[in-house]
Amino acid sequence: MGPGQFNRRQFSATAAGTLVSARAWAQAPTRKPFVADMHSHYGQFLPRLFGLDLHKHMQDNAIMLLAWAVVDDQKWMSPSGRLQQTAVPKPGELWDYFEARMAEYEGRLQQWKVVKALTVADIDTALAGQPRLLLATESANFLEGKPERVAQAHAMGVRHMQLVHYIRSPLGDHQTAEPVHGGLTPLGAQVVVECKRLGIVVDLAHGTPALVDGALAASNAAMVWSHSWITPAGGTPDGPGYMARSLALPTARKIAAHGGAVGLWSLRVPGDPGYPINSIRAYADEIMRMCDLIGPAHVAFGTDMEGVWPRRLMTSYADLAEVANNLSQRGLSDAVLQGVLIGNYARIVKAAMNGATP
Repeated sequence: MGPGQFNRRQFSATAAGTLVSARAWAQAPTRKPFVADMHSHYGQFLPRLFGLDLHKHMQDNAIMLLAWAVVDDQKWMSPSGRLQQTAVPKPGELWDYFEARMAEYEGRLQQWKVVKALTVADIDTALAGQPRLLLATESANFLEGKPERVAQAHAMGVRHMQLVHYIRSPLGDHQTAEPVHGGLTPLGAQVVVECKRLGIVVDLAHGTPALVDGALAASNAAMVWSHSWITPAGGTPDGPGYMARSLALPTARKIAAHGGAVGLWSLRVPGDPGYPINSIRAYADEIMRMCDLIGPAHVAFGTDMEGVWPRRLMTSYADLAEVANNLSQRGLSDAVLQGVLIGNYARIVKAAMNGATP
């Protein structure tokens, strides 16, 4: 059965493999369904007059697994409007910038008493109802062409690594600029292999279809496309940003066939009646459509919280909790619902960690 042939009556059979964990989830002592977000910047960018306690906010809204993405090329990007590269970093600058951001964010996590997810046991703890934060990077520019730095990032706590973002990368091409490498480079393939060796989830978001093909060929590990939305043919570099960043359905199906998952972002686009994600209910509708397109075992949330500011659909995790509640009222089996909300991403992270070479 191809992904396009899936229908909602087949949800229970397709998700049978996750039934045991779903039963445990359904019997958990909280009324709120547990949720994971594969891509978030919540608490990184926006000032808060009354402060923020990220751990409490996650707990209050049942956000049990949060991939918190550190942006490593922001200094060389346009600050507003269409995001694009505006300057070229000097040798060593990307690594220095990355280290500084990591130190800053480590201080915030300690202040909030947020526990990082570093092992399979941490993911199981999140599935049992205790919040855990998975440290992620939004691109691997900080490597500066040195695959050995993947191990340094792992030692810092990184367990989820996006390959490319908005500036030119020696690892491969990104969606919002004309390609120059023809996809993933040999250096990029080395990074993908190193991520598998260390137990780091590879994130293909922002990559061109050719980059995705190269990454999937370089490793048999399940990978994610953490954030954007699915369109029939994807976008082009010169199109509007939300179209340029869309994921072509054939590429989404390749990621799914490889065991991975695609996350839906929370960008709002006023003025385009063809863009579907402009309310909480519409976000839930789009999640259902993605389940039909690529199968429910390969769908997840990837809100890009604070990364899509100011054109955001969600302002806090209370909004994503509302999406979860909306989905829970649609008659989905416990197994399917648990998979989409948290289980699919948790499965991929645990598989990566379990596949690490001692």
